[in-house]
Amino acid sequence: MSEINYQALREAAERATPAMERLLMLPVDDDLLSEQELKDYGVDIDALNAFKFLAGPETVLALLDEREADKKRIAELEAREIKPAKGEVLVVVSGFTGCGKSAIAGEIEIAMKAIGVPVQWTNGDAEKRMTGADWLTAIEMYKPTVRIVEVNVPRAAGIRIKGE
Repeated sequence: MSEINYQALREAAERATPAMERLLMLPVDDDLLSEQELKDYGVDIDALNAFKFLAGPETVLALLDEREADKKRIAELEAREIKPAKGEVLVVVSGFTGCGKSAIAGEIEIAMKAIGVPVQWTNGDAEKRMTGADWLTAIEMYKPTVRIVEVNVPRAAGIRIKGE
């Protein structure tokens, strides 16, 4: 089974839950109950059958495969290392989401442009089109802590200060 209908599976599970609870409340003995007797106890046989059909071994195996693939992808993303190309300076801002991260990156952009260093965004989030005042508002709102690690970059890398 390659395509799982998550919504149908969820609905079937939600419908089957009360039926399973009713089954658990039935007296335990060796006698098998007929479908009619189960219905008399309020057990929704159709809901149980629908869930059993949708949540078979193939579905469970497919869900486990998806989970394993997702965990592997997360590990790959967490382990990746981004290396700047020759002549580039890589600025990584982490620990914030949305405007908080973009606010810090925006301030870095403003500072770089002020000294004549061209800046290119690698993803075009809307937050990165804010004005300088918007950046300051976002920074004030998130009150981030910034740690700057200075790395000496040789002038041959293409970084020049205006006037040089």
